[in-house]
Amino acid sequence: MPDPRSSRIDIGPFHLEPVPDSARWRAGARDEGAPVEGGWSDWVALAHRVLRADELWRGLEARGDAWDEGFAAATDAAAENPYR
Repeated sequence: MPDPRSSRIDIGPFHLEPVPDSARWRAGARDEGAPVEGGWSDWVALAHRVLRADELWRGLEARGDAWDEGFAAATDAAAENPYR
């Protein structure tokens, strides 16, 4: 049975594949661009930064949604603003 740690990882248009005879991994896109190589810890750090950016974006979206709901409630005299 092949070692699953040496298998290519496909994530939509993006993929990671091990570099032969090396401890490095190569990232590439299906469409274009030169592949980029890095150690596994580099890719874990990148994934952590992507998840952090996603968390920040979701927080901004949630605050915007709350503002929209509060504003909509404030424009209707009969509506109750859930944020006050």
